[in-house]
Amino acid sequence: MRRRQIAVLLALVALGSLVSLSLIACGGDSSGSTTPAPTDMTRTTCRPPQNAVPGTAIDVPQGLAEYRSPERGYRVQYPSDWQVKPNAVAVGNMTGDAFFSGDTTGKINPNVSVTCETVPIGTTSGDFIDAKRSVILKLIGKLPDIEKMMTVNGDEAASVKYDLQAVQTPETITMEKVEVYFADDMGGWTITLTAPRGTIDTYRPAFDSLVQSYSRP
Repeated sequence: MRRRQIAVLLALVALGSLVSLSLIACGGDSSGSTTPAPTDMTRTTCRPPQNAVPGTAIDVPQGLAEYRSPERGYRVQYPSDWQVKPNAVAVGNMTGDAFFSGDTTGKINPNVSVTCETVPIGTTSGDFIDAKRSVILKLIGKLPDIEKMMTVNGDEAASVKYDLQAVQTPETITMEKVEVYFADDMGGWTITLTAPRGTIDTYRPAFDSLVQSYSRP
């Protein structure tokens, strides 16, 4: 199981290594001036303020469990038979947690990840959505269509769906992914569902439920 989980997380690393480049490119202007490097900009922290007040405890529906991230301050509800791996993603300016399904029959363990990336102060959800789609363009050679627009915890968000090949295993594996992007005053957020190609609809209801349960102070 661990080998399959590592392959999935390496795909997340590939996305994280490109996002800063895309965000900075989106920040350019037509005057020909040089856009500052990411390290020269005031950026978000992906950490909640020290005085943040936790949300009111709520009843969790049967079959679900609640996870609260002490590092990033969000909470979500996920299937209670899934395995949580806190801080499973930590690369560059991206950190996050992963929720692995109990399905062990395939070469990829279907999972959901919730990641936050530090972005320049003032980055809007629209900026972040455009930047992340540009990242995928670099990875797969085409710009993914926006499936739908929505709100997550009151913030504008968009979902995309695409295939990605993982080559870190003895044989190439094609993963199907659905990602939801949005930004707030803490950072740029990506909630990702990853599953073997042809199986993603099986896990989509759990994913959609987790996305809508996302909240933070």
